[in-house]
Amino acid sequence: MKKVFVMAYLRKNFGDDLFVKMLLEKYKDIDFYIKYDKYEFIDILDKYDNLHAVYGKDTDEELYNSDVNEYDAYVYIGGSIFMEGGSSYNLSEKFYDFVKRCRENNKPFCYISCNYGPYQTQEYFELSKKDFKECTDICFRDLYSYNLFRDIETVRYAPDFAFSYNTPKVEKQKDTVGITVINLNIRNDLKDKNDKYIKFLERNIKNYISLGKDVFLFSFCKNEGDEDTIDAILKLFPNESRLHIVRYTGDIDDFLSKYNMMEYMICARFHAMILSSIAMQRMYIMSYSKKIDRVIEDLDLSLPVLHINKLEDGYDLSLEDFKSVDNEKIQKISKDAEKQDDAIRKHIV
Repeated sequence: MKKVFVMAYLRKNFGDDLFVKMLLEKYKDIDFYIKYDKYEFIDILDKYDNLHAVYGKDTDEELYNSDVNEYDAYVYIGGSIFMEGGSSYNLSEKFYDFVKRCRENNKPFCYISCNYGPYQTQEYFELSKKDFKECTDICFRDLYSYNLFRDIETVRYAPDFAFSYNTPKVEKQKDTVGITVINLNIRNDLKDKNDKYIKFLERNIKNYISLGKDVFLFSFCKNEGDEDTIDAILKLFPNESRLHIVRYTGDIDDFLSKYNMMEYMICARFHAMILSSIAMQRMYIMSYSKKIDRVIEDLDLSLPVLHINKLEDGYDLSLEDFKSVDNEKIQKISKDAEKQDDAIRKHIV
């Protein structure tokens, strides 16, 4: 069996865990290797026979110091992995050097389902171009990123990998409103809106409960502070029986079964928008980033959007304004999204 090393943001973040799960289930004849520094982040994924967890730091620096011939191929899967100055993953001269060494040793190196930016300097942009020319394949999930580098032979575009996930079909629970939350305090460009955001959620939750709805707060990633926001909201609703909490703990199927039951969904997470589109939920998008806006525009999803950086007091989301995506359109997008991992079938399997 082929030995493939996978780089991913393994911090029990739902979207990134889903990416890894999809790889493991689609390519059962490949042995995938990942590095972890805390077993709690990969404990449930570790049940797959074709996943081999190796203890150690999962950083670009550690990858640079490794021997490219240790594995048959390398896959870097994730969304915002090309942020200049990003705290989790970043492009560097050393990382570019590793990709180049892979090419020189005939080891495929592929990027799957990513977007580019934000970036500030031409130097970073030019280094990215060098990197992409050396890699075997890179498939962006938005047209903005693709158009920046479309002249490079290895660059492709397809909708986000998660659009092709065969999510479980469950019956909708009548009179339910789900809300995916984020922590604005960890986002320098939005933390000044945190108080308005909490008050906004409080007001709308009260409104939905008064209409006889059950409200569910969904945390996609404890490590990114989602549960801190939930705790702040819970303090405002002591003993409220119609307010429920769903925390992602690594069990993707269990989380999705609860998520897909929602009749309405306020999506403040990138992959919440995708899950709700697939599940045919009526939704309203709370956008914290251009990466969300670009995908809505690229795929002509025609969804209502509230930009968090423009959030003001007194803004209410009427359930009458929530919209779902046409099923025929979603079927086409899902089919196109299957191209995200074409590089694995072409260069690795």
